[in-house]
Amino acid sequence: MPRSLSQASNPRTARAVRRRTLRTAAAGLTAVAALTLTACGQDNPLRTGAAKPYTPAQQDAKGPAGGTPDTTADTPATVGSAGQGGARPAGGGAEQASAKGSGGTAPGSRRDSRAQGAGRGGNAPAVRHSACDAAKIRIVAQPLKRPVNHLLLVATNTSGATCDLYLAPYLRFDGAQAPLAELPDSKPQSVVTLAPGESGYAGVMTSSADGSGHHGRTMTSLSVNLPGRDGKGSIGGSAAVPIPGGSVYVDDSAWVTYWQSDANEATTW
Repeated sequence: MPRSLSQASNPRTARAVRRRTLRTAAAGLTAVAALTLTACGQDNPLRTGAAKPYTPAQQDAKGPAGGTPDTTADTPATVGSAGQGGARPAGGGAEQASAKGSGGTAPGSRRDSRAQGAGRGGNAPAVRHSACDAAKIRIVAQPLKRPVNHLLLVATNTSGATCDLYLAPYLRFDGAQAPLAELPDSKPQSVVTLAPGESGYAGVMTSSADGSGHHGRTMTSLSVNLPGRDGKGSIGGSAAVPIPGGSVYVDDSAWVTYWQSDANEATTW
């Protein structure tokens, strides 16, 4: 009998063959399982990643008006000057020049000198000039309908040099010993400077409209003195100023404002 038939007919031999076959199959399955687990631990090139929100880059973002870039846009911060991609600072040279050419106060102008004087407080001008001399200033008194019982003093520089009007004018009706009281609330922020031909203004209340004044009487003459920088004494002597209509009623409530550069400012009190 052949050897193979004898082995096949032997039960013990057949069981041994089946066991080897099962072990071989189990080993193969184990290898396949190991390969599968290894593959699961690696990135799968065919598997798509988790979806991410899409945020398109904002280009040519415009502000609400004028084409100004919107600084609230989610864009990278710019670093450096305008020449390096940074934002141009607001109020550049062109804008400033345009502002000066369209209603801005030009340096050196009368309004500009007043603004500079305001920062120095009181009656200290930005540039000091000689005090205005009453002999070189033409002073007139004008009647006013509003407010009632008021006069407007106008002082015009008739000299060829710029001068400063300090404090309030010294007014005396009918040669009174003491000048008219000044109105403290009317003190301007800076001295009134008069270039040749320019005028300064002061308001005069001659009597109270509500009748609260006392000891009033009719005055027929008026003299005006101009104080110096320190408020002591006067410059250029006394100027006789004609009274509109020849006379005016004055009581003890009368006062005069400080010198103002605008007539409206002198008549608002």
